Amino acid sequence: MGTVMYLRSDPPADKGTDWRAFEETVTKWVADLDPRATVTHDARLKGRMSGIERQIDVLASGRLAGTEVKIVFECKRYERAVGLATVEEFIGKLHDLDVDRGVLCVFGSITAPAFSRLARAAHPQVDLYVWERPRPQWSELLDDFDEAVLTRDPNTRRLYYASPKTFS
Repeated sequence: MGTVMYLRSDPPADKGTDWRAFEETVTKWVADLDPRATVTHDARLKGRMSGIERQIDVLASGRLAGTEVKIVFECKRYERAVGLATVEEFIGKLHDLDVDRGVLCVFGSITAPAFSRLARAAHPQVDLYVWERPRPQWSELLDDFDEAVLTRDPNTRRLYYASPKTFS
C-alpha cells in the first residue's frame, strides 16, 4: 500500500466546508508540498482506454529525475464513510488515465473493505489521506446539554445523547 496519512482539520474552517471548498483546500495543500510542481484544480485528461476526457479534482505534475510525473488527487467529502464502490471507481479512473500515482483524499472516514482494496492497489499505487472530522468543542455541547435527549440509533442500536434540535 501507499502512504496513509491522517490530517487534523481546523473546526472553525471546516464547519461549513462543502465538497468544492474541500477540493480547493486539498489543491492549496498539495501546492504547498512542492512549489516546483504544477498543481491544477478541476483538471481534465483524456483516458487512454476510454478515449474520453476525464475530470480530475486535483492534478499535480512535474519533472522528477528528468521524467514527467503525474499524480491524481480525488477528493471525497461525504456524510457517510467512503465505501468500496468509490475506491473501485477511483482505481479504474487511474488505470484509464495512465498516471504514475493516485491519492484518495477523504474528509471523514473509510470503510474496512474500501481500505483493504486500497492496500492492495499496486499499479498505480494509491495513497490515502484522511482529514478527521472536527469534533465539537465542549462549549458548543454545553449549550445543548440541559436539553439533550437519550435516543437510539436505528442502524447500530446504540444509545447516544442528541440535541433536541436534531429532531426538529
